[in-house]
Parts: sequence; structure tokens; C-alpha cells
Amino acid sequence: MAKKDFHEALGEFETFLRVEKNLSERTRKAYRYDLSRFGDFLVELRKRTPNVDDIGAPEIRLYLQRMQIDRGCKSTTLSRIIASIRIFFEYCVRLGHLRASPAAHFHNPKKPKKLPVFLVEGELKKLLEAPGPSDWKGRRDNALLITFAFTGLRLQELVSLNLDNVDFERNTLRVFGKGAKERIVPMNQRVVEALNRYLAVRVFAETPALFLNYKLGRLSPRGIEKIVRQHALQANIATRKISPHKLRHTFATLLHHNGVDILEIQTLLGHASITSTQIYTHTSSERLAGAVKKLDGLPL
Repeated sequence: MAKKDFHEALGEFETFLRVEKNLSERTRKAYRYDLSRFGDFLVELRKRTPNVDDIGAPEIRLYLQRMQIDRGCKSTTLSRIIASIRIFFEYCVRLGHLRASPAAHFHNPKKPKKLPVFLVEGELKKLLEAPGPSDWKGRRDNALLITFAFTGLRLQELVSLNLDNVDFERNTLRVFGKGAKERIVPMNQRVVEALNRYLAVRVFAETPALFLNYKLGRLSPRGIEKIVRQHALQANIATRKISPHKLRHTFATLLHHNGVDILEIQTLLGHASITSTQIYTHTSSERLAGAVKKLDGLPL
């Protein structure tokens, strides 16, 4: 079994994430951050960079205790760190640098379930009416917001949309999600009409991007977030932080409230696991509890 020091293995792991796993730069950056800090801890502990086969469960446990107790890491951050360390050592086993992973028995701490924040129908209506339709940017913003609200796309999925991803014959969008997984997302009539209004005045540009910025290039994630926040303020619904992801939550919640099966919502959102989708069932549970409370006042 070939010896491999931690930092050398980490460099190979980053290449693996980029080339073979095709993960986004943001995800790779998170792995790199967590593992680099773990590597710094190992060097501090050992006074040198250890080989990966010299790292055991006690060192991992000590590091996690330091992050939890000394640094006050939340359960969500600790879960991410554990996931990064586990995936790294699984990779090392796969490459033959280790016989078994020292992180195999570390599990994520339980974290409280957070209900998704979403817009109620009145708020969504005001947001969609906020952009003025007088110029191409107003129509662009209207189409962008409606596409978010009625397709549930992730921010990066909307950023990546090209003109040829829109099929008006079948009323569908061809979307590339996490890990470059392709899925076909149906468009309802509101999305079709909004996109047609925008495309009728979309100025010519060299880029194939569907949504253009003021320089006639592809809108960036930050640019889209800015547009959403701007119109939320304009619509006077910015008491809560409104973001593209909140519009995705809104889409999923509206589907669930209107009786759409949870498996169908999972497919539309592009969730790999039903666990990610089940959070939307809690919103209906609250509504049901409220309905039952109305029986308290009956004279029975």
C-alpha cells in the first residue's frame, strides 16, 4: 500500500471532485475549506504533515470535539465537517491509500428540523407584479420571477438556462441540476407567456444565455439574487429575507397545498432523496392542526 501524505491526497481529492464528480466550485470550496482546517489541526497535533494511513479515529474525534466545544460549531456546520472528512477518507480507501476509513463510524449530530420559509399567495402576487413591463429588463425580471415561482428551479439551474433549453412545442425546460443531472421541467401557461413576452423584446447578444445582464452577457447568481431582493423591496414584502431559494420553497409548498403527490414534487425539484422533499409536508401539518383547533369552541 503506497504511502500518501495528507496534503498530497487532498490535492488529488480536489481533482477527483472537479473532474469525476463534476461538482460546482462552491461545493468544492466547502470541502477544501473543511479539510484544510482539519489538515492544519493534524500538523499542529503531530508537528508535521501525517500520512493518511497514520490518521485514526481518535484524532478525528479530538478535532470534532475542538470544533464543537472550543469553536462553538452549530450542528449544521459539524455535520458538514463530518461529511467532508468521511468522503475524503472513503476516497483514500478507494485509491488504495487506506485499508479502512477511520471516519466510518462518525455520524452527523441530530439537528432540529427547520420549516421552509415561503411566500403566501398574496405576497407572491405582489412580487410578480413588481417589475414594470415597459422595457426588456422589466419583462426579463417578470419572466425570471415567474420561472422561479412556477418551476422551482435552483438558482444555478436558472443561471445556466440557454435559449435552446426552452421548448415551446412541448412547453418544457431542459435543466441541468446538481452533478450535471439532466431533467425535463414542465412549464405552465404563466411561464410560457412570460418567457414569450420577454423573448419578443430580448436584445440580440452573442451569448446563448436565456437571461441577459445589462452588458448583454449571462446573468450571474449574484445578479439574480439582487433582482429578486430589489423587487421584494418594491413589493413591500421584504420583512423576511426573500431569495431565489425562497421562491423554490414557495413552488414546492404551493404544489403540496394543492394536493400534488410528494413523489411528483421530488421529481420536479430534482431531489435525489425523498427526505429532502418531505420537509414540505410539515407546512400542511400546521394547517391541519389549525383546522382541528376550530372545533374547540363547538358546544358539544
